[in-house]
Amino acid sequence: AFDLLRPGKMLPRMEAKVRLYHDATGQAELLGFAELVIASAFVIKGIRILLAKPREDRPGGPFISFPSRRGNGASQDRYFEVAHPITASAREAARDLVLKTYEEEAGKARGREESQNAP
Repeated sequence: AFDLLRPGKMLPRMEAKVRLYHDATGQAELLGFAELVIASAFVIKGIRILLAKPREDRPGGPFISFPSRRGNGASQDRYFEVAHPITASAREAARDLVLKTYEEEAGKARGREESQNAP
């Protein structure tokens, strides 16, 4: 199963599953977790959905972080992704799918909260 991303570029079909993270204080940068299923045959678990704070050089908003591990020896202060897309187009497609699925799940959660709080 392949989806056409753009002419000449084929990517396997991907599905995202998102689990929202609820922080009682509302101050957490962590918004949720995602799983990315690739071609119904491979899964990447532990993708984090985080909230970036705005800075002068970029706006804030949600972004994703693929699973990573802390380095060893001289690299122990760095983190390295252990599962991630190799090409820029695959990374973009994965990011867009996970964030779209996150927005859908967050919208459903807001709708449930509003209906529970309605008089």
